[in-house]
Amino acid sequence: MSTINAFGDSVVKGVIYEDDHYRVADESFQKICERAFGIKIENKGRFGSTITRGMSIFEKNLDLIRNSDSKYVILEFGGNDCDFNWKEIAEDPERKHLPFSTIENFSSTYRNIIQEIKAMGKEPVLLSLPPIDSTRYFLHISKGLDPDKIMQWMRQDKQYITNWHERYNIEVFKIAIAEQVPIIDITSIFLEKKNYSRFLCADGIHPNLEGHKLIAKAIENHLKARNIDPEDL
Repeated sequence: MSTINAFGDSVVKGVIYEDDHYRVADESFQKICERAFGIKIENKGRFGSTITRGMSIFEKNLDLIRNSDSKYVILEFGGNDCDFNWKEIAEDPERKHLPFSTIENFSSTYRNIIQEIKAMGKEPVLLSLPPIDSTRYFLHISKGLDPDKIMQWMRQDKQYITNWHERYNIEVFKIAIAEQVPIIDITSIFLEKKNYSRFLCADGIHPNLEGHKLIAKAIENHLKARNIDPEDL
């Protein structure tokens, strides 16, 4: 049984939001894939992880990657990198606010991780980002804050959240092209649904249990399209 190392944020970790609490799902896409493909995934995903924190976790696990019996390393970042400190925005909406990772830092750090993995003789595989629901996410991040101030900063357009998130998702695809590494598109399988929000948790950003099934299906589709035998993972 091959062991694949995975690094990323709460999507990789399998975190879902239910009853106003976060927890790791028993049936995350990791668990589904492990059963379906006969593999083990050493999951180093962390809730709230940006690419900078991801780099730190990655550097602490170099021996784990080198000694893995699989050539693949899974990476999924961007959902937290594009996020903002909403408390600071609500307190001063007219001041300039930067995301947790600028697009330039996000791209350069991501590419550095990819290049280090290649130097170890391993093959990085990127995951794109699941889409978000701006309305749900706005309600979630504005709890206990002044929503009018946040809307003022967004120039009265909640869609800004989705657009900004998608900018980082597009950057992930650009990184994959530039570094010539595989990317598994887990975005499209959500977007092809007439109401993809039903596959997201109440916070509008984390895939729910049904969403994790979609991610597992997208991974399965990727393997089939490229004629990759699960035994070769």
